[in-house]
Amino acid sequence: MKTLFKFTLLLAFGLFVYTPSFAQKQKNAGSVAQAEKMLAKKEKKKQKASKKAMKEAKKKFASMQSKEFKKSLKRNEKRLRKEGRRKKRRARR
Repeated sequence: MKTLFKFTLLLAFGLFVYTPSFAQKQKNAGSVAQAEKMLAKKEKKKQKASKKAMKEAKKKFASMQSKEFKKSLKRNEKRLRKEGRRKKRRARR
């Protein structure tokens, strides 16, 4: 009796949750432009999360190092940023 009741309850819950009227509607792209925009938004969100994770990893790594090594890391990071800016300027020419 209890097993039959549990099975019926589980079945009813499954039907309630998975019917199309109660299911969460997904945003369907109406055009190619909308689809590209949605994909770009997802990619940007993924990149942001990746950057944040990388920043936290660097911060954790640096916290375990000596004071001199931390200074070295900062100098190297600053040097790399400068090089990146120089490359961008040269690419514009």
